[in-house]
Amino acid sequence: MTNAHSFLSPEQEARLLGAYTTLKELSADCRVPAVSAAVTMALAELRTALDGQAVEFDYFATV
Repeated sequence: MTNAHSFLSPEQEARLLGAYTTLKELSADCRVPAVSAAVTMALAELRTALDGQAVEFDYFATV
């Protein structure tokens, strides 16, 4: 969902992209099923939020 009345600051955008990268790395390295599932869900939510704010990021990049 896009929030037309509020935008991310450049600092917030950078922090979210950093979190996205960190989650991708954790997803690739984690072998604990419950943690892996939680990270996958967090990535999905973050992708949706970033896309809703029209943040450019490499959606299909591998770690």
